[in-house]
Amino acid sequence: MVPAKNEANNLPAVVKGIRSVSKDYEILIVDDGSTDETSGVAKKLGCTCIRLNRNRGKGYACRVGAKHAANEFIVFIDSDSQLNPGEIPKFVRALEQNDVVIGTRRMTVLPWQRRMANSFSKKMIRVATGQRFSDVLCGFRAVRKSKFLTLGLEKNRYEFESELLIKSALKRFKIAQIPVYVSYDVGSRMRFKESLKVSGYLFKQAVKNAFS
Repeated sequence: MVPAKNEANNLPAVVKGIRSVSKDYEILIVDDGSTDETSGVAKKLGCTCIRLNRNRGKGYACRVGAKHAANEFIVFIDSDSQLNPGEIPKFVRALEQNDVVIGTRRMTVLPWQRRMANSFSKKMIRVATGQRFSDVLCGFRAVRKSKFLTLGLEKNRYEFESELLIKSALKRFKIAQIPVYVSYDVGSRMRFKESLKVSGYLFKQAVKNAFS
């Protein structure tokens, strides 16, 4: 499942990468209110495409995509070409024994702002769940659809990854972590404003669960 906003230029490489590992995968693109040709490109590539009439946020797009997914195993991958679609089979294999699988990037390759955000987020999630994770903000992850739909996720934007992890941990879902490659030579960057929203959400969850 690929959430996409204004990624017409990067989408062909992502789709090509997915098909290079398996032509049997359903490729579902959710166009999150793009103003470029993202939907048109997705359709020309032969992908199933759901177009939202306005930008609703990554979390919203992922929830819509999950509901429409035809398969029990769902792999989320970003559309900006920073992640390697060739690693999708690792997630599929890991889901055979788990409910949720999260990708973990080497922290040394992340821009310093992202390392700081991840460090803070890991501490907050540890307080909120009592569990330790190597990387809590990576967009490369996989879930069983039947489990995902029980989580009652509500966050519409970049808090999605954190909310998914916290609620899965609190429900005692079986969570696996697998290393993934990432390149920041291409693609977009999360805006500082969005990073602050994620941090604020995590702080509230940590306080809430620490005193519950």
